Amino acid sequence: MMKKDMYFSSTLLWGCSLEELFATWKQYGIQNVELWAEQMAQFDLDLKTYRTYAKAQGITTVVHSKSWDLNFASLNEGIRKSSIKEVKKSIDLAALIGAKEITVHPPRQTVNNLDPNIYQYAYEGIKELHLYARERGIVLSLEIMEKIPKEIITSDVELQQVVGDLYEELEYTLDTAHCTDEAEIFAYLENIQNISKIHISNKIGTKLHTPLFDGDYDFKTLIPKLLSYDIPLSVEGLDTGLEYTLLKETIEFIEKLEEETLC
Repeated sequence: MMKKDMYFSSTLLWGCSLEELFATWKQYGIQNVELWAEQMAQFDLDLKTYRTYAKAQGITTVVHSKSWDLNFASLNEGIRKSSIKEVKKSIDLAALIGAKEITVHPPRQTVNNLDPNIYQYAYEGIKELHLYARERGIVLSLEIMEKIPKEIITSDVELQQVVGDLYEELEYTLDTAHCTDEAEIFAYLENIQNISKIHISNKIGTKLHTPLFDGDYDFKTLIPKLLSYDIPLSVEGLDTGLEYTLLKETIEFIEKLEEETLC
C-alpha cells in the first residue's frame, strides 16, 4: 500500500498540539512521520510525550534537523559553532524519541566565492555531525539542495566533492523539488550511493514544494516509478492554516492513485 509505506512531514500540520498531531495521523492512517525539530521547539512540544504517543500508536519517526537560520560553513565563526550546536540538539532529539535517522541540510556560502575555507568548514562540520549522530545510534542523511545561489551541494558531483572520503559512510536524502526534471531524479537514483529516502513534492518552474497534484511533475506516473526503487518516500509541505486542507487533499490524491493502480 502506497500511503502505508510513505512518510508525511509534520509540517503539514504546523501549529498542532501533540494530541492533535497524533489524532490526525490516526484519522488518516499515517504510520510514518518525518518530524521537524524546528516545529517541536517552536511550539514547545514535549519529547517524552511524543515518544509515548508514537509507541502507543505504532508511529515510525525520522527527524528533520533544524535548518532555518543555520549555516555551519558561515564566514562568522560564532554562527558556525552555534549551527553545529543546534544540529546536535536535533540529533539528541532523534535519540530521545527513538528515531533512527535525521535529515540534515548541508551548509552554504555566506557570500558567493568570498571565503576559500568554506569547503573545509563544510567537510569538517558534516564529519563532526556524522560522528556525533553515529555515537547515538542515529543515521545522518544529508539532503541534496535546490539549485540556488550560495548552495554548495546541489548535484551528485558537488556532493562527492564536498563530502570526500565520507561519501560511502553517509546516507543521503533526494528531493524531487530540488531536481531540474524527472531525468535528473532518476540519474541521481542511479549515481548516488546510500539514498535513504526521497522527499516528494511538486514544483512550478522555480516555485518549489507545491502539492503533489499541482506542478510540473506528473506524480500519478512518478510515484509508482519511485516506489520501484524500494526507497522510502516522504511527503513534504507546509500548511499553517487551521483546516489543514493540504494534508487532506494529498491523502485523497494518493488514495485515488492507489485505487487506480490496483484496478
